[in-house]
Amino acid sequence: MFARLTVEAGRELGREWIVRLGQTFVVGRAPDVAISVDDERISRRHAAVELRPEGLFVTDLGSRNGTFHDGRRLAPRTPTLAALGDSIELGAHRLRVDLGGIDDKAKRERARTQRLDEPLLPREEFEVLGEIGRGATGRVYAARQHLLGRLVAVKVLRTDLDVDEQGQERFLREGRVCCKIESPYVLEVHDVRLSFGRAYLVMELVNGPSAKDRVTSGPLPIYEVLKIGEHVARGLDAAHRVGVVHRDVKPANILLDPRGTAKLADFGIAKELDSVESLTSTGEGLGTLAYVSPEQATEAKLVGPATDIYGLGATLYHLLAGRPPFIPSSPRVLLEICRDPAPPLLGYRPDCPPELAALVHRALEKEPARRPGSALEVAEALLALRRRLHPEATRGAEETGGGPALRLDVTNAE
Repeated sequence: MFARLTVEAGRELGREWIVRLGQTFVVGRAPDVAISVDDERISRRHAAVELRPEGLFVTDLGSRNGTFHDGRRLAPRTPTLAALGDSIELGAHRLRVDLGGIDDKAKRERARTQRLDEPLLPREEFEVLGEIGRGATGRVYAARQHLLGRLVAVKVLRTDLDVDEQGQERFLREGRVCCKIESPYVLEVHDVRLSFGRAYLVMELVNGPSAKDRVTSGPLPIYEVLKIGEHVARGLDAAHRVGVVHRDVKPANILLDPRGTAKLADFGIAKELDSVESLTSTGEGLGTLAYVSPEQATEAKLVGPATDIYGLGATLYHLLAGRPPFIPSSPRVLLEICRDPAPPLLGYRPDCPPELAALVHRALEKEPARRPGSALEVAEALLALRRRLHPEATRGAEETGGGPALRLDVTNAE
């Protein structure tokens, strides 16, 4: 279940945001809010939108000019349910509400899978809010952890697959791998647990969109791409320093918190370089085709840190161009990945600084040895570009992001 907010009127016409179950986004002019809108009539922390199992709720946070739902001004700090097709007006902007995953079939499927997974979680500790995603081996739920007073993401090994003992061990390894990596730019795994013979991970719930969500409405601003790229490169550097290769760097696996800090997620097919035995089955470890390196496309088990640098390069290309360097529309894409150079980035994004375009193309080199020598080298290059191109945005700020995601309390928002 998700909500899509699309700007129908205002300076940012056509821009979209995705809100997933359990997430609360603050809308305003402040730089540290999840939905930042350039409109002088909007307060710094103007309103909040929260997706609950019952639907999307809109709350005015005591804004100067008010928040309007279908033309009716909302009472401050009073959550109001917005239905499919409704409009939300703030300042000179009007946002249309679309809801996905709310048809009867989707509801029945969510209820069925939640009945399978919810008994794993101690009821006195967790309240499951609903499913927020699923992958090849796991389902992810937003949950409230009562004892610690926080929202978390819980990833549960799927039971509708024929998962053997080695499959469960691979799932548990994801949690162990993440626990080895210490970085504010890697999604934190709080705990790894076994219940009734099934595994689940208790993870940080990032209160913000993925980079994939952000790029759905078109290429991102240069400054934002530089910051996301730097953060992900620093997360990769932390992983590489403890011998872990991610192998699936892509926009969908990059989560953005309200401060704009990017966090690398989903180490489900990660490779431990010092591991004596491989837990990767035949056919696994390929990653997502649009972002895989030539060496990963030919032999997924024989990869190293340079593979992640390629994945980061393909991700930056996508965020800048609005499309990945190679589009997997036919089986020929494997041949293109291994043989053809990526189309010139400047052809899709003429305003891209030439130094940034050159760095992206260098990361996309076919030969691993021709790519930047480390993820840290990429991070420092992106930070240097950000300082030079946007000194006003980095002066006096936290230049490498950092810190935990903001915990949003809409009842005390300014």
